[in-house]
Amino acid sequence: MANPVVIECPAETWTKIATEVMTGGIHKLLFTPGKYLQTYRETGDPAPTGNDDAAELFETDSTFEAISSAIFIDVYVKPVSAAGKVRVDL
Repeated sequence: MANPVVIECPAETWTKIATEVMTGGIHKLLFTPGKYLQTYRETGDPAPTGNDDAAELFETDSTFEAISSAIFIDVYVKPVSAAGKVRVDL
């Protein structure tokens, strides 16, 4: 397992937080954004540009979300309305 990585995420911007992963975890470190969105792409595919396939991250006041995929993916996070910060464990 790699060391955890802390990633600053600008408000209203998709930020790639993990690349070519199948498992891992995302921890919310900054609570200012009321909502975080997440999506993923098969590794090598273009980054998201809209919110069409986005899902809410950290629902029900959770501060942790698992990453689990059968294929290698790139994971993206977008804080809504304010900058955010996450820790990624791979």
